[in-house]
Amino acid sequence: MITRREFTKSLAAMPLATAALAQNKVPPGASKFDGVQIGVQTYSYRTLRDFSKRLDLAGQKALVDRITAAIIQDNINSCEFWIAFIEPVGGTYARTATTLEMREAREELKKWRLSHPMEIFEYSRKALTNAGIEIHSCMFNLTDYLADEEIDSAFEAAKALGTKIVSANCTVKSIKRAAPFADKHNMLLAAHSEDAAFDPNLDGMVFADNLVEALKYSPNMRITLDTGHFTAYGGDALKFVEEHHDRIVNLHLKDRLKNHPEPHTDENTTEFGKGNAPIKEILQLMKRKKYNFPATIEYEYKSDRPATEEVRRCVEYAKTALA
Repeated sequence: MITRREFTKSLAAMPLATAALAQNKVPPGASKFDGVQIGVQTYSYRTLRDFSKRLDLAGQKALVDRITAAIIQDNINSCEFWIAFIEPVGGTYARTATTLEMREAREELKKWRLSHPMEIFEYSRKALTNAGIEIHSCMFNLTDYLADEEIDSAFEAAKALGTKIVSANCTVKSIKRAAPFADKHNMLLAAHSEDAAFDPNLDGMVFADNLVEALKYSPNMRITLDTGHFTAYGGDALKFVEEHHDRIVNLHLKDRLKNHPEPHTDENTTEFGKGNAPIKEILQLMKRKKYNFPATIEYEYKSDRPATEEVRRCVEYAKTALA
């Protein structure tokens, strides 16, 4: 573990990426330390959007500009693009919705996806790549009740974003159903190890046996391992990474207390180093074994500081862990 003194000392010396800000661009390899690529999940900047308001295309583009500026400020050259960040909100849980408003939200989301809104994804790719930020992968909410065309739309969006990897918040049922779409598009589909809020079953994709089983559905199946969720549900994240590194395409770096399998919130997600996820050990393993998938920060704990500041703290924690 990194001591509090080591971490505090490193923070005091942390640069504010003034060069990157001045150029409005992230230098190549800015967040690659000792061969390990540190990235960021755009979900980390969720406070940049008011989810109570609808977004038209102009609003979506303005949001992408804010996200890009935040990543530049944090001097990170790799990201995973959270598709739900720019989608119409409120449609994820509509299968069990009891109100007209929730059912309408579900239909609005479906209609938007089926409209093939490629312009915003193409805009996002240009904005981020022009800023020196690689879109390594994108993330999609893969619920049980989606139409086939919606699943297909996730891969269309990924292509427009310039990535061949779709990470999926998913269920045991939905990831199996989606595997043939990965084959159709000749792209990678990565099951995300999370207790998805929309999963009606207790035995979900956060567990190692279900993740490994999903790899059998297609040669294009992969895993995005969330170190926090996996730890909270009793998993040994370090062992899993070492045993399945050849099928992992991304890590979500997060900390949580071990054997606390309650639905995740900002309150039960800890700052890096204050929980039980073996973040430092995994990063050292990646460095030693030269694994080529990124370790992507997903800032999700409670803080009164701006998201950009907390993400920078997470980057510095990772950098110190790799020293």
